[in-house]
Amino acid sequence: MIKLPAPIARYFAAAEADDAEALAAGFAQDAHIHDERRDHHGRDAVRAWAAEARALYSFRAEPRSFEPAADGGVVTAHVTGTFPGGRADLRYAFRLAGDLIQALEITPRPSNAEFTGRRVLVTGGTQGVGGAVADRLASAGATVFRAARTRPADLAQPDLFHGVDLAHPEGAAELAKVVLDRLGGVDVIVHNLGGSTTPGGGFAALTEDHWVNELNLNLLSAVRLDRALAPAMLDQGYGVIVHVTSIQRRLPLYESTLAYASAKAALGAYSKALSNELGPKGVRVLSVAPGFTETEAATRMIERLAASEGGDVEAARQNLMRALGGIPIGRPNTPEEVADLIAFLASDRAATIHGTEIVIDGGTVPTV
Repeated sequence: MIKLPAPIARYFAAAEADDAEALAAGFAQDAHIHDERRDHHGRDAVRAWAAEARALYSFRAEPRSFEPAADGGVVTAHVTGTFPGGRADLRYAFRLAGDLIQALEITPRPSNAEFTGRRVLVTGGTQGVGGAVADRLASAGATVFRAARTRPADLAQPDLFHGVDLAHPEGAAELAKVVLDRLGGVDVIVHNLGGSTTPGGGFAALTEDHWVNELNLNLLSAVRLDRALAPAMLDQGYGVIVHVTSIQRRLPLYESTLAYASAKAALGAYSKALSNELGPKGVRVLSVAPGFTETEAATRMIERLAASEGGDVEAARQNLMRALGGIPIGRPNTPEEVADLIAFLASDRAATIHGTEIVIDGGTVPTV
């Protein structure tokens, strides 16, 4: 349940109970409401407005998020009922005067601004899938903080970036402090960071350091950052955590990415367990498992393969897909497609999707 200031919580409780008297009692005598291009001044007008709305329609408003402000805040609520259109996402902007509501403005949330007011952290957020996720959420109104080891020279909002190595234990604590200081809280975390730097050759080629490095990068970076930031989500009663795993946790490649696949499998198990703990407290936890995704780095690799084999780029791409077991739809994911999936899962449209892993792989995984 989202934690709201007491006057705002009483407003939604009175609206849910269809009690115009109780709703009006929560407003100041000289309160002002703006709704559907109409203005209502004073507590009596508020009472009449509430009674008129209930006489015309039956509806229910379910708060989905809260953006605090010094004198109130904005609630985004999903409204269903018999009013024209039947369902809508509305923004309730409250201004408080002590324990009463001084002003309320109700407006539709624009369809292209579903993350307005949301504070988002994306790790590995400057390129590839992470960069696409950060761009996608920012385009929908979110304030997106990006973390990566190196800041790109052309980064549009350098104040919303922190350079940090999350493979080291102190990195998560450092990043959490910076994010909370700059954003005042966090509503969505996308743990995109990951990768493999181990040599090929199967289990015998991997040293203790290889295993530790892969686990730190692909599992423990997310565990530590969740431990540092999830308490703030629990305090506000709302949040979404998305862990980016990999289809290799189901289809491990022992020759080349054994440690990476093992770490991602552990991340999936951790994500499920975390969802069981945090879900009842208002925080959704999910995993997204991409298959082969043609990022800029992957494109460069394909071009190198084509040059070394003396063939063209498309032939090299097809050879690589066959080596990975084949992709039934005939092509890899694009980073933007993975970003669209993550944006949906992080949005209120996916409010009941929780504790599961969504695979986006073009059909590569051959089993159900």
